[in-house]
Amino acid sequence: MLTAILFNDTSHNKHHGCQIVVRQIYALAQEAGIRIVKACSLHCDWRRDEGLKREMTKVDLCLINGEGTLHDDAKAARILVDLAPFCRERNVPCYLINSVWQRNSMELTEAARSFSGIYVRDHHSQAELAHSGVASEVVPDLTLSAVPPAVTPREGLLVNGSFYEERTREAWHLYRDAGGAVQYVSIQSMPQIQWGKGFARYFWRSLRSFFKAFRARYKARRMGDFERDLPVKQIKAMRWRYSIATSAQFLQRLASSRGVITGRFHCVTLCLLSETPFFAIASNTHKIEGLLDQCGLSGRIFADYSSAYSSAQRIDFTTEELQAVRHFVSDSAARARQMFLQIAQTVRTQA
Repeated sequence: MLTAILFNDTSHNKHHGCQIVVRQIYALAQEAGIRIVKACSLHCDWRRDEGLKREMTKVDLCLINGEGTLHDDAKAARILVDLAPFCRERNVPCYLINSVWQRNSMELTEAARSFSGIYVRDHHSQAELAHSGVASEVVPDLTLSAVPPAVTPREGLLVNGSFYEERTREAWHLYRDAGGAVQYVSIQSMPQIQWGKGFARYFWRSLRSFFKAFRARYKARRMGDFERDLPVKQIKAMRWRYSIATSAQFLQRLASSRGVITGRFHCVTLCLLSETPFFAIASNTHKIEGLLDQCGLSGRIFADYSSAYSSAQRIDFTTEELQAVRHFVSDSAARARQMFLQIAQTVRTQA
């Protein structure tokens, strides 16, 4: 069994999509013969941890879960990409997986050349890297490799918010003005307890975070009605009020709805997984556009929530669209498994 350290473990995030991604990384890595012995959270700056640096030289490989982090030369993006040259100098294979890549500087791109392999989530990210002469492979988001929910009768429309506060306010206005024709659902979730990740401090932090979130959710569900204009200070509480406790329950909620209007990337991927019709609103990178281009649903993205809702009478998938969704999800799951097998085989061969 190969050993690995995972970087950018986002399972501590209060977000169903991130938690499903990390769960799939652990499961698929184990299936391929890779045991993750330590996992570092998004905000872990490995450059300041000499003990972690020493541990990196003792494992067989390092895995970086890129998700939506590697864009616009963000501070977190630099921390992660700096791992590539560090590992190469010490002959430790280092792989970037499940990542977006957009609007990064040439300095960051040059550092990325030191990765042992790069697997991005969409062809737009692959094209940006290829423009600088950096090779990569496309493996769609790892939520698509999860087990889909059970098929249930569908009824009603759901609306979900966005990364952007202004977009979330648009979604809230739609919900308030629809007169009961639309229900609001949040992708926010309770934080997971970080047990067995190799860092005692993560466990205690996650435990504290869990109880804070529990208190916030409890308080939000007992507040009075939120204002229609939804001030910024109320958005967090609103997300907690309309949150769903577990990822399985969230997926089942999507699977029982006739359709979803969302500005969240992972809400779109989970709609695909559950074969739930949807309309999407653009986010902070090309991730949603790239996803829809790949599965042949590029006509399902709208400029805003009101225009999406005005077209809600045609939200149902056509027969051709449903076939495309099923093929895309099946192919994505197969690519995810093959990616981990390919990484494991390459590491063993080079060793």
